[in-house]
Amino acid sequence: MKFDIFDKYSYKTSMREKDISENQIGNLIKVIAFFWLLTKVWSYKTWITERVYPVIPPLDILKNVPDFLHQFLFGFSLLALLTVLCFKNNLWLLIALFFSEVLSCSLDTVRWQPWEYMYLCFLLMVIINFYKPKNILLLSHLFLVSIYFFSGLHKFSRDFLSAVWLNMVLVDFFGLSMNFILKYKLFFTGLLIPFVEIALAILLFISKSKKKISYLLILMHLGILIFIGPLGLKYNSVVWPWNLAMIFILIIIYSKPVDPVNKNILIPNLYWIVLWFVMPVFSLFGSWYQYFSFNLYSGKGDQMYICISGNEKELEPYFEHKKNTLCKGKPYINLQNWALKEIKSAPLPEIEIYRKIGVHMKQKYSKDHLKIILYNHQTQKSIEL
Repeated sequence: MKFDIFDKYSYKTSMREKDISENQIGNLIKVIAFFWLLTKVWSYKTWITERVYPVIPPLDILKNVPDFLHQFLFGFSLLALLTVLCFKNNLWLLIALFFSEVLSCSLDTVRWQPWEYMYLCFLLMVIINFYKPKNILLLSHLFLVSIYFFSGLHKFSRDFLSAVWLNMVLVDFFGLSMNFILKYKLFFTGLLIPFVEIALAILLFISKSKKKISYLLILMHLGILIFIGPLGLKYNSVVWPWNLAMIFILIIIYSKPVDPVNKNILIPNLYWIVLWFVMPVFSLFGSWYQYFSFNLYSGKGDQMYICISGNEKELEPYFEHKKNTLCKGKPYINLQNWALKEIKSAPLPEIEIYRKIGVHMKQKYSKDHLKIILYNHQTQKSIEL
């Protein structure tokens, strides 16, 4: 009789834990759907072809895909996300959403944004483990560890100190003079940022107080929003909803204790471990996509400049007004600023993509009127494409 009572108690406890996990996953899916929908609406020109910024598919065979397919996939995505947000989770709808997003991203490389990649990973996790909510929570935990670890690791460079810490944080945000920065030796204090980010990622993995660590990460995201948000530099507005999403994701994932990682979970999900913890290592050597490794605000990489000598009126709204010696006094466009201004998304920071954009620009406009230059602000080296 005692065993029957014990079994009933264990069963009720197990069912209660399952209900809690399912509620967490339900909330997680709706939070992702809401902020994904908000981000796609805000950056709508990223997902359609009616724009000046070039549409660059990864394969030449996809160049002639009709415009209406881009629009249809965008519309379907918005409708699917709205349905996920308003109704009970449906596995087949989530599958349809996943494949429509993958197809849309296959038509234009500028859609390979880090937030899009993150949401797709979360979505696929849910699809594969739809009836295993605890698996989703544990994998989400590991994914967050990867995001923060590699985001911090990429910032351990002089590029970050110069382009982001010095220029954006100390000078643009705080308004400090170079004399003040040099006097108080503030330049290298910027290394505290990647150190803290990596330390929090490690603690998130090993600490028993994951909820407390998540609070520190939430404070970090609030700091980012103050820094680049409407009260700060008003920069890269498309990632504002992403930072808000990360705050809610952290709250949901760590609202209850996360189960310990063990081989029974790791072995069947080894492909996720390879994707999140092995492949990003290759990005440090230029052999894996930077955005798929959460190389964000590191200051690394080249900037693309388009020098214009002809009368290309549709490009005029994106001309820069600062002097630039690369273009020898001619009008020019900074590709990153152009993308952020028109489509609200940053260009993929990969040389192969830059080359494709250069080829497209010279085909669309007279190649005699354009000069495409890749310039690294840290090494001060330039390459003409």
